[in-house]
Amino acid sequence: MLNYVADEKIYTSANSGNVVLKVRVANKEKPYALKLYAGINESFQKLIFNREMEALKVLNSCEGIVKIRDTSTGIKYKGQRHYGAILMDYVPGKTLDRYDWNKYSQLKKYEICLKILKTVNNAHSNNVIHRDLKPANIIYNDINHEITIIDFGSSKIKTIIEKETTMPMYSENYSAPELVSGNNVTERSDYYSLGVIFSEILFLLSAKDSVSLIDEISKLSYKANLKDIICSMLQNDPSFRPQSILDIMDIFNELIGELNTTAFEYNIVIDSSKLQYLKMNYIIDNSLNMAVFVNSYLKKQFTERYGYYDERYDKYIITGLELVLECTVDESNGMISVMRISDIPVDRRNINIKRSFKIEGKLTFVDSRHKNQVAIGKDNGKLLVMFKNRRNENELFRMKEDKFENLFGKWQEGLDESIVNEKEKVAKIIYSEYEVSENHIILEVDDCKSKSIDEIQSNVSYVIEGTDDRGQSVYFDLGVFDEIICNDDCLRMIFSLPKKILRGNVKALLDKKAPVMESFLANTSSYRRQLKAVHALRTEEYSSRNLKDIILNIEEPEEIPTLTPPIFIAKNLNESQKQAVVKALNSENISLIQGPPGTGKTKVIKELIGQIIRREVQTNDSPKILIVSQSHTAVDNILEGLDKVISNNMQIIRIGSEKNISPEISNKYTISAHREALFSIIETNVKKHIQDKQTMLMGNSNVHEQTRWDKIKSIQEDWIQRSAEKDCIDYQMIRSATVIAGTCIGFLSNGFIKDMEFDYVIIDEAAKATTPELLVSIIKAKKIILVGDQNQLPAYADDSVSPTIAKLTKKPEYRIFDILFDSLPKTHKQILTTQYRMIENIGNLISLVFYGGTIDTGCDKIDKLHGLSRYKDKSIIWFDTSANTDKGQRKIKGGSYINEEEKRIILEVMDDLNKSGELKGLDVGIITGYSGQKDLLRKAVKSNEYDKIAKIDINTLDAFQGRENDVIIYSTVRTKDSIGFQKEKERVNVAFSRAKKLLIICGDLDFFYYYDDPNNKFIEIIDYIKEHDECLIIPCTGGKLF
Repeated sequence: MLNYVADEKIYTSANSGNVVLKVRVANKEKPYALKLYAGINESFQKLIFNREMEALKVLNSCEGIVKIRDTSTGIKYKGQRHYGAILMDYVPGKTLDRYDWNKYSQLKKYEICLKILKTVNNAHSNNVIHRDLKPANIIYNDINHEITIIDFGSSKIKTIIEKETTMPMYSENYSAPELVSGNNVTERSDYYSLGVIFSEILFLLSAKDSVSLIDEISKLSYKANLKDIICSMLQNDPSFRPQSILDIMDIFNELIGELNTTAFEYNIVIDSSKLQYLKMNYIIDNSLNMAVFVNSYLKKQFTERYGYYDERYDKYIITGLELVLECTVDESNGMISVMRISDIPVDRRNINIKRSFKIEGKLTFVDSRHKNQVAIGKDNGKLLVMFKNRRNENELFRMKEDKFENLFGKWQEGLDESIVNEKEKVAKIIYSEYEVSENHIILEVDDCKSKSIDEIQSNVSYVIEGTDDRGQSVYFDLGVFDEIICNDDCLRMIFSLPKKILRGNVKALLDKKAPVMESFLANTSSYRRQLKAVHALRTEEYSSRNLKDIILNIEEPEEIPTLTPPIFIAKNLNESQKQAVVKALNSENISLIQGPPGTGKTKVIKELIGQIIRREVQTNDSPKILIVSQSHTAVDNILEGLDKVISNNMQIIRIGSEKNISPEISNKYTISAHREALFSIIETNVKKHIQDKQTMLMGNSNVHEQTRWDKIKSIQEDWIQRSAEKDCIDYQMIRSATVIAGTCIGFLSNGFIKDMEFDYVIIDEAAKATTPELLVSIIKAKKIILVGDQNQLPAYADDSVSPTIAKLTKKPEYRIFDILFDSLPKTHKQILTTQYRMIENIGNLISLVFYGGTIDTGCDKIDKLHGLSRYKDKSIIWFDTSANTDKGQRKIKGGSYINEEEKRIILEVMDDLNKSGELKGLDVGIITGYSGQKDLLRKAVKSNEYDKIAKIDINTLDAFQGRENDVIIYSTVRTKDSIGFQKEKERVNVAFSRAKKLLIICGDLDFFYYYDDPNNKFIEIIDYIKEHDECLIIPCTGGKLF
C-alpha cells in the first residue's frame, strides 16, 4: 500500500504506458511527482528506469535538477503490479514548449538560456549527459524565474559501463546526429540539443534539421557573437561544436552584461594606497601603474560582482572574482569610496555571495586624484538603495553567523588550544652539535625541555621545525629515536633516518640549531580533522541539504515518507523500535534515536542497515553506508551478524588498527582480510590455470610453444606478487563496499575514504562524542542518523589538553546531540521506550529517576531472577554505612579516594556467596567512580581468589558504559565534604543500569540522601528503595554482616 495519495494525472506516455502523477502524503498538502514505469519486469523498461534513478541520485544536490526522494519496484497501479516508481519533488511551472517566447524581452530570454546552461553544466560536472534535452523536458517557473530539468531516462553516467545494448532513443529534430545514428555520445551532444532549443527561444524558429536552422539563423539581424555560438552548437560534426559549455556561458554573460550596462551606471573612487597594499602583499605585479590598475585590472576583477551592506560597521561590501572591497559613502553627494581592498579565499567568497545580491550594470573605477573631474555615477543612489533593501536578508545572515559563532566558536578555540598544548607537552631537544651518516642522525644534547631525558622512549618519531615563506611553522621528519649514549660527560641521541628524508632541508635547519622535538603531528591530526569539519559546516560544504540551518534551529528538516511502509526484517521489534526505523527512513536528512539502557539500539541500527540495503537491492542500486561510534567495541557489535543482511563479506569494510578490533570482525572485514581472501582466490585460479596448461603441454615437444608458455607463466606469477602490493586494489575494495565502519575520527585514517560521500551515516554512541567529533562524519553523508543517550556518559575531554573543551562537554547547550534532541520535531526523533536488560524493579528505578517514568520493561521477570538465596525476592540492596564509625573515605596520593570499610563489606558479600556455593560462575561487575578504590578492590578480590571462582569485572564507571552484568556492586566511597562527580546524573545512571538481575549499593546512605545539591539524584533513588518491597536497606554498623 502506498504512503501517498494521487491528486491528479500529469502525464501519460502513449508508447510506454509510463504515468506521472501529482501525489501527496495523506492529510498533508505538499505535492510530489510520482513517475511510474510500466512493465518494469521487461529489460528495456528496467534499463530506462535504472538510468533515470541513477542519474537523479548522482545529481540530487545539484541546483536546477529535479530532486529524487524515493524509489521502489513492484508498485501496484490500476490492478497491475509491475511498475517501477520514482518519487520526486513536484516542480511548479510549465515546460518550455508551452511558452510564447514572443512575449519575453531579449534580456529575459538570455537569462533563461544562461540558467539552462548552468543547470546542464551541473549535470556534466557530475559526469551525467542528459541525451534527451528538449522543451518538454525543461520546466520554467515564470514566478520565481527558476529552471528545472526533468526526465533523465535517456541519460548516460560516464562512470557507469552499461552491459545492456539498446536501440538509440532520440527526439526528432532535437537530438544530435551522432545520437540518432547510434554513435558515441559526449557532452557536445547536449550542446546540439541546446542549440535547437535556444533557436526556438531566441529566434522563434521551429525545430528542424541543423542545415536549415543554420541557414535561417545566418539571415537574421542579431548580434554576430550570438549567431556564431548558436550555429557552432548546431554543427553536425561534434568536433566543430564549442569545446566547453563554459564558452557558451561566456557569450551569454557578455550579452546580458551589454544589456545591463545600458540600464545602470555606477562609479567607485579608489586611491593609490590600495594599489600599494596589493603590491606589498604580492597580489599584483610591482610594475602595474595606477592607470592600468583602475582602467583594466579592476575592471576585469569586477566583471562579476556581488554586494551587501554590513549594518554593524556601516560599510558596503563588494565581492569580485578574487578581490573584495569595503566601501564607504558620502551621504551628501552619493560618492562611493574604497576604504579597504584585499584578496579573498574561495570559501569566504562563496559565503559573501550567499549573503549578497548581484550588482548588474556598468561599474567604473575612478582614480581619486581625478574624482573632481568625473561626474558621480548616475545610478549610485539606486545602488545604495539596493544595498539598503537587502538589510533584512543581511540581518538574517548575520544572525545565522552569530548563532554559528556562539556554538562552534568556542569549540574552535578548544581545538586550537588542544593543538598548542599537545605541542607543549612533547620533549624538545636542545643540541650543540650534530652528525649525519647514511642511516642515522646523532645529536649532542645540551638539554631536554618539557620532559626528563629519562622519560624519553625509543621508537618515537621526531621532527625538526622550520618556517615557510609566510612565516608559518613547517615540520620535517628527522627520524625515529633509537638510543642514548653517554660518555665523557657527553650525551648523544641517535635517530634512524626515515626513507623519504629531505636531507637538504634537515641539514640546513640543523645548521641553524632549529628546534627538534617529538612528533606531535599524529596526536594533533584528530584536532585538525575536527577543525576542518567545523570549517566545512561554516562554509556549507557538506552533503546533507540545509544541515547548518537545521543544527542552528533556523529551519526544520523535512519528512518525506518512503513510497511503501517497510516490511520489518526482525520479527520481534517493539513499537518504539519500529517507529525509530520508520522515522529514520522518512527523514530527508537527519534523525535522532535516543536509546536508554537496554532498549535495543544496536538491534535498531542493524534493522536500519537491513532496510536500507533491501530497498536499494530492489532497485539495483548500491548504497554507501558509513557506521561510526566512539568505541571500537560498539562498532564491532553492530557488524556482528550483518552477514545475514549482506551475503558478500567484501561489501563490509572495517577501518582501524587490528589490535583494537575483535578477532572475529578483524578476520572477516578488515582490508587486510579482504585483500588476503581476494588474492587467495586469484592465486588459486591462476595456479590451477598454470597446472592445466602444463598438463596440456606435457606431451607437446614444440620448443617455441613451451618457451612462449614459460614467459606467460613468469608474467602471471610476477603479476600476482606485484598486485598484492598495489594501493589500487585497496581503493577499489573501499569504493565498491556498501558498509564502511570505524570510530568517529579513526575512519578517516584510510586516505581513500577522505573524499568519499556517503548516502547514510549511522553514528552510535553519538551523545558520547564531542560536537566537532560528530561533525567529522556528519558532513560526509546525505542522510544522518544519530543514535545515543544524553542521559548517559557525555564525551570525555582531558582538562590538561584543553580546559575549554572539558567545560563544553559538560554543557548540554554545546552538545549537538542534546541540541538536536531539543530542536528536532517529533517526526525526526524517537525514544526507545522498552528495556530488556534489567529486571522490572531495577528498570523502574532507572525509568523513574532518569527518564521521567517513560521506559517500560519488556522482559519476563522469571528470566531475570538472580537465584541468590540471601537476597530472595529482592533486586536492589543498599548496604548502609551511615552508622558505621569506620566508614570514612581517605584521599590518597594523586588525588583519588578509597574506602576501606566498603571494601571489607564487599569482600564479606563475596565470601557469603562463596560459602553458599552461589558465587561459582556468577557474572559480577564491581563499579566505583574512583581509580584508587578500583585498584584496592582488584587487589582484595585477587588475593582472596574470588576472580577464579566467578566472572568478576572491576572497573571505574567510565569504562562500564555499553557493558552489563547479572550482578552489579557499586561502591560510593564518599562520606564527607562532597559526593563529587556522583552528583552527575549521567554517571549514576550508567552505574546502576548495568545490573540485569541484582543491584547492590555500598555506602553512606544518609550522607548521599542529605547532600544539598539540586542535581543530586540519590534523593529520588533512596526514596524509591524505601518505598518498594523488592528493595532492601541493610545497616552496616561495623560488625559481621551475616
